[in-house]
Amino acid sequence: MRHPSHHVSGQLWRRTWSPLQEPLQFARPGVLSPGLLRLSAIVLSAFGMALMLISLRPFAGASLVSETGDDGGNLINQVGFLAAGLVFAVAMMCLARRRVLASLLSPGFLLLGAVLAYAVATAPDPDSTLRAVVLTLIGMFVAFATLVLPRSEKDFQIALMIAAAAALALSYGGLVLLPDLAKHGYDAYEPQHSGLWRGHFSHKNIAGPVMCVIAIFGLYLMRTGHRFGGLIIFAAGALFVFETGSKTTSGFFPLSILIVFMAGLFGRSGAAILAYVLAMALVAGVTIGSLYSPDISLLIGDFLGDETYTGRTALWEFSLSKIPDKPWLGYGLYNFWGTTNVTGLDKPFEAAWDYRFIVHGHNNFLDLLLNLGFVGGSVVFWMLYVGPVFDYARARRISGNSKLADMFFMIIVFVGLLSFLETFFLARNDPLWLMHAFGLIGLHVLARFSVSGIPASTYRR
Repeated sequence: MRHPSHHVSGQLWRRTWSPLQEPLQFARPGVLSPGLLRLSAIVLSAFGMALMLISLRPFAGASLVSETGDDGGNLINQVGFLAAGLVFAVAMMCLARRRVLASLLSPGFLLLGAVLAYAVATAPDPDSTLRAVVLTLIGMFVAFATLVLPRSEKDFQIALMIAAAAALALSYGGLVLLPDLAKHGYDAYEPQHSGLWRGHFSHKNIAGPVMCVIAIFGLYLMRTGHRFGGLIIFAAGALFVFETGSKTTSGFFPLSILIVFMAGLFGRSGAAILAYVLAMALVAGVTIGSLYSPDISLLIGDFLGDETYTGRTALWEFSLSKIPDKPWLGYGLYNFWGTTNVTGLDKPFEAAWDYRFIVHGHNNFLDLLLNLGFVGGSVVFWMLYVGPVFDYARARRISGNSKLADMFFMIIVFVGLLSFLETFFLARNDPLWLMHAFGLIGLHVLARFSVSGIPASTYRR
């Protein structure tokens, strides 16, 4: 028979902690007070989110044309992210429920692991590919930890607010104190970007989308009671997006909000999911479809003033011409752009960009096929774009999860639309990729566990 005090402490824990965490049992009671434990979890979560948003090399500006973009070989990133991964691993082993950790052993994640293992084993340079994959997995691990460490949804909101405020303060502070680094200067490859804001990010094409995600954080905070703080974060993020000069990013941002709000408007997650699918089809038609339809191309030129999407159509045409050469398994992960597969070609005088020195193809879906072929690309496509849709539908049926699920799905919708113009899948410690991972892992957790403090016996199994 259990001692009454055990029953009382168990009831107290269920009222105090989120179902994502375990109560700690020390050999000597009182080693770590509940208040200190809660504070430690908030600080760790805020640090993890700030690490994803800021990185270990802020203000390291670069051209997306002239640089290789391979941050994986940087010693600071390798050592720093490895150390962070170890810290969060220990923290989760101490604080997170074993069932929550075990949820990562789902068939989808295991299949993704198999694809990555195959990519490393067959890579022309296994060592560099392994380093890149390890950095990618550590980033996903940190994204997972930031959600499951806080002791309640309220604590998660505090951590989210701290991390978003830190990223905004750094970028806006850079505009005042380090304007030469926080704004694009003259670049022979990209002169049209001169004067545009990029903050502490390496490029405005990263700054704009990540600031959109930060604005989405602010919207979630406003909906959950943090009206003033959420409004400041939302407004600051949205203003920064506008100053990056990205028309498409600025357009996808409100569209993503509108799509997700349809779930609440119609009382069904299916309404938001249907709108998302239709929006993806529409954007596919006006981007890749413009290569095959002169009418669509002219329409885009009239609407955006540039029917080539700043030269991207040349990259897409080149990508589509190379996919049939290795359709099933692709050229290998991180083994197309920036390698002799492209750099060894003759200079394309007729192309808008010299794609021999481009970092990526500015399209997640085409680059998926180039890197992993139809076999591996299908697995990654399911994990990054299809699986989160099913998780969102399940998460909204769990009491107390709907608003947080809306935030994560808003991120997925936004990066899904942006994927037709940018490449960031499995991109090591790239902030945009980490925000994508944050969204898909968040929905993975919310589809399986409640964050409202409901006793474990009432979870969805």
